[in-house]
Amino acid sequence: MASPAKVAYHLKQLRKLFARANNADFLQLVWAVDALQSDRVEAASKLLTFPPLAANSRPDSPFAIHRWELETLLIQLLLTPKQPIRPSPNPILNCGVFDSMREAINRLRTLENVESALYLKGADFHILDEMHRIAQRQFHWQSGYFNLPQFYRYAFIYGQGACAEFFEQEHGLKVSDLCFVGFVFFAACRNNPGLGRTPLPDLGLTQDMIDRALPLLATTQDQARVDTAKMIEDVNEKHGRPIPTAYLPSMLRRFPLLAHETIENLYIAPIPEIILIRVTSGLYYDLIAGEQELLNEANDRFEQYCAEYISRMMPRFAVGRSIQYGKKGSKVSSPDLIIKDEGKVIIIAECKATKLSYLAQFAEDPFDAERKQYLQIARGIFQLWRYFSHVRRGIVEMEHAPETYAIVLTLDPFGMMSDRLRGKIFDEARRLADDEGDISVEDRRHVIVCPVQELELVLHTSNEDILLASLKAAQDQKFAGWQFREIHRQSERASGFGSPRKFPFDLGSVLPWWNSTQEKLLQKRAATEALSIEANE
Repeated sequence: MASPAKVAYHLKQLRKLFARANNADFLQLVWAVDALQSDRVEAASKLLTFPPLAANSRPDSPFAIHRWELETLLIQLLLTPKQPIRPSPNPILNCGVFDSMREAINRLRTLENVESALYLKGADFHILDEMHRIAQRQFHWQSGYFNLPQFYRYAFIYGQGACAEFFEQEHGLKVSDLCFVGFVFFAACRNNPGLGRTPLPDLGLTQDMIDRALPLLATTQDQARVDTAKMIEDVNEKHGRPIPTAYLPSMLRRFPLLAHETIENLYIAPIPEIILIRVTSGLYYDLIAGEQELLNEANDRFEQYCAEYISRMMPRFAVGRSIQYGKKGSKVSSPDLIIKDEGKVIIIAECKATKLSYLAQFAEDPFDAERKQYLQIARGIFQLWRYFSHVRRGIVEMEHAPETYAIVLTLDPFGMMSDRLRGKIFDEARRLADDEGDISVEDRRHVIVCPVQELELVLHTSNEDILLASLKAAQDQKFAGWQFREIHRQSERASGFGSPRKFPFDLGSVLPWWNSTQEKLLQKRAATEALSIEANE
């Protein structure tokens, strides 16, 4: 029987475990387990004794420990009051053996299970809404951040123009230089949990670049404890009730490197891939302090990115940006992307670079908690319906294919795994359409809401005909609630497409250091793996 007392008991047991551990050793244990289950067994074996079956990256392995669980453990470690290890009947936790992590993970899983049994039985909580929170916690880790599209996408959106100028003025560092430092640190930390401030002049990594980048990447463990507690306090206050253990916010997304408590100028990256999060999607943190014009520019670059990606991967299509139409004095903007096949409009798309806030991902009712963000997606759906209405009424003069498909492309994944949440978004779109007037049932066509990461993966296993077949299949009721990528797999398998196509852009065009240092990096053992990034990873 779940109860608050039982939750408190299991939380106390987990934190007792941390009290028996040396913090630096436990951070190293997290790193070693991540390495062990990320095909870096040789690196892990230098620090960890483990059963042979634990050296397995398969997610269905009985020894599997997932990165989202490791991150949650680190949050709890930082929430545990720091105290000296005193003599006791229980020995100091041996952080050099896999069994210590197994004990910690089992305690965490027990805590999460007991806690979920308590909040899931609430009268106002719908069990299917939990799927959205689970997806937001896990799916991004399953996709990973170690890939070319991730680097290119965010450097293209946030690393150019006014956004880049603002970043350099604020931090005295170019966006591309922060990405460079982050990439080299990530490469180094794949084979060793700690790193220093040593420059690598043969790669072009100077002491000045490191000194300017570290305040954006690293923090002390004491400050991390303060920031973690404050972050969770603020989120709980805004949410109106405590966020469950499984969904607590992580300050590591802002500062993925933790300074060693006793060794000066040594930093630990317990989960190295979080460094890549910080220097790609995490660049947003550095821009939100700027003016709205910066975010407007980022939105425009996101539209440009989507247009260019589709154009490169689907050369038969003519991909155009938004145009103005209608009578003088009452002009209307078309959808952000107008895609034609043989001169006829075949796909229209709205592009929304709106970032999911924390509560938009993990509140019990994310729509009500962050209505403003979800309204952006609803407005995108409405804008597509309004365009169809204008086509029907002859307000816009374009030749359309017999069937035109509609997509809202998002920078972040909105509405994953939740029919109820998607229902609220579409209800709001219908309200906007009703308020507009003269948008008929015929105009309110099927609209796919698709994260750009999914579209990228779809395009790499498509030609124009396969893509159109996938868009058509998505309108079938049997696929209601499915992610577009999963629908596409049906068409892909039917076509026998074969190996995914290569990434279509030169990363060096947005990150100049990439091309100039690639050959030198290949000579560095720590970075060799980091260069073999494939678009479909």
